[in-house]
Amino acid sequence: MTPPEIRDYSKEATIKGRRLDFSLGNKPRAWRLADASCRLIIVVESTVLEYGNSPETKVAKHKPYQGVGMKQRANGREKVIYAGVDYHKSSFTVAYLDRLTGVLSTRKYKTEEIGKFKEHLKNFQENGYGVRAAVETLTGVTYFTEEIRNYVEELVYVNTNRFKHILKGVNSAKNDRIDAETIAIYHEMGLLPTVYIPTRKEKELRMKIKERDSYVDMRRDVMNRLHSILLEYGIKTNKRELTTKKGVERIKEETKEKVPPSMQEMIWRYIETIEYLTQKIRETEEDIKGFIENEEEFKERVELLKSIPGIGDIVAISFISSICDEKRFENGDKVAAYLGLVPRVRSSGDNERNGRITRKGNSRIRNKIVQAARALLNSKSNNSIKRFYLKLVRRGVEKKKALIAAARKLVKVMFAILRERKKFVDFIDDKCNLCVGG
Repeated sequence: MTPPEIRDYSKEATIKGRRLDFSLGNKPRAWRLADASCRLIIVVESTVLEYGNSPETKVAKHKPYQGVGMKQRANGREKVIYAGVDYHKSSFTVAYLDRLTGVLSTRKYKTEEIGKFKEHLKNFQENGYGVRAAVETLTGVTYFTEEIRNYVEELVYVNTNRFKHILKGVNSAKNDRIDAETIAIYHEMGLLPTVYIPTRKEKELRMKIKERDSYVDMRRDVMNRLHSILLEYGIKTNKRELTTKKGVERIKEETKEKVPPSMQEMIWRYIETIEYLTQKIRETEEDIKGFIENEEEFKERVELLKSIPGIGDIVAISFISSICDEKRFENGDKVAAYLGLVPRVRSSGDNERNGRITRKGNSRIRNKIVQAARALLNSKSNNSIKRFYLKLVRRGVEKKKALIAAARKLVKVMFAILRERKKFVDFIDDKCNLCVGG
């Protein structure tokens, strides 16, 4: 493999003190980075070097992240350590990239040695360094980040789904050291894909919603199993019957008549399991509502969303726990894309075709939004969502597609309500374009 051409832009560039790679001598890694991102800019003192074969005029494209260095110099924060953390349950590997010198060092810690890691971060602070940490997300990483939050000036989570493609393109091998080093380098370059870090309260709310959803999933599985068994003996049921006392009594009476005694005990156990899970669902819902009552910020937002017909406590709370801070989204379209309710776009030349929805994000909240949209369409109130749905149906759009479009519209309305802090009826009175669809 022949090394790519190296150009010296020291006469054209005025930026000083920026270095994006370990050292000029470590060329193989620089080549791999160049292969993944087409070009790699390395600045040492007053010399700007570019790996690649791009025309000299294109060097101006790199001014945005060169400007980051200028901004930090102006703020008096030139000594920065970029810490890339590859976290696992039993150990974690940290790559320290010194922005000033370009030195990259890697160290592996056991999870019990988090105190030692915090001491190292504290030493950096005492020596005048600002530490910016990027952590690869994994189960249990919340405890780790909470422990080090006060020892770093910036903390971000790596978007694992997107970053794994970078790792495949940059490195032929994969191990903890390479992963941590790549995280640190890309974080320093400003190219690291990140995800939102929820606050402790937001994290707790998400866990409570997941607990409730897990009980609902288990109950559904048991209901489906019992439903298929009863059909073997000619007993027809619906899911609503299995959660009501009257329905269960009817099923028991019919089971005694049609099901052999050897199979009845199994059916009783299934019914007891359903009753137990139903009770657990009620308990978790009460726990969630109590949690919301004690948090004024959550309580206000839930009450605003419940002003929409068809939106109850669980849907409102699930939506808030999913998006957390609505200010991080530019508009309702971004929220709909985050929840996977936007169509796939396939474009080639002048041809552009919309496919099915992307289904990205949390599938449970997406299903809840669709069910809430269905309830809104069935309500007696004359609302903008229903008018939007009926307009699509009259134009010949399939009802299922129109329902998804209405759910997407509902997400936009919910986002607008949280952003404007106004109830749904207020939007109708004010004829807000975002909600009416005008």
